[in-house]
Amino acid sequence: MAEKRLEWTDCIVDLLAGEHCQPAHRHLNEWAEVPVLMHDAVTLVDSWLICEYLDDIEPQTPLMPLLSRDRYAARHWNLWIEREVHEATGMLTYAVLARPLLAQLDAKQLAGMLEAIPDARVRALRSTVLEMGLDAPMLADAVRRIRRFVQRMELTLGGPHGWLAGEAFSLADIAALPYLMRAEHLGLGALMTFEDQPLVRSWYLRMQSRPSMQTSFVRYFDADMQELMMRLVVDAQPKLDALVRATA
Repeated sequence: MAEKRLEWTDCIVDLLAGEHCQPAHRHLNEWAEVPVLMHDAVTLVDSWLICEYLDDIEPQTPLMPLLSRDRYAARHWNLWIEREVHEATGMLTYAVLARPLLAQLDAKQLAGMLEAIPDARVRALRSTVLEMGLDAPMLADAVRRIRRFVQRMELTLGGPHGWLAGEAFSLADIAALPYLMRAEHLGLGALMTFEDQPLVRSWYLRMQSRPSMQTSFVRYFDADMQELMMRLVVDAQPKLDALVRATA
């Protein structure tokens, strides 16, 4: 929306408080996921599908590549992210950022929040992470998946000015950015250094310099949020570094 200079009205969903699992949100998205877009009496779910919808209704600034092979590449990047990276990122986020804050809740309240998660597999994974933190056994594989993601990007980016799907910025780049950004914010910047992944780093800097970043991210990331995340990541950093070393 920011790239297309569209205006929208925010309705922030507090994931940590479990608002996405409550009936009001489940009425909009039965899978209890964000984002949800409401447009012209139509309710849309799933980030990629929403992006393609916006690209269709606002074609003046096209964000899907023109060539069929590049359109396939863009969609394949999104599929790869869904299968390999999304859950891994979620589990690491839960371990580093959510778990210390959820630990302040009483046991009954926390159990209720977990029970409200509709996906039994996600519910079980989060229960394990809440119990074991960064010692949870699935987190090593989560780090490996993010490492492979970064390595795959490095092999795809054709030079310091390359993009993921063709010769221009596209929805593939938009789909990938939040996962690299989250990895760095979680203290996993060692997975994407200038020395080992110079093309990824060049791409990352170019993405962060786009004007749309101010509207779509920076204005939500206030000083209090930055301070809280920094404190939680610093506390987790020794175990994060051990995971990075163990999965190299």
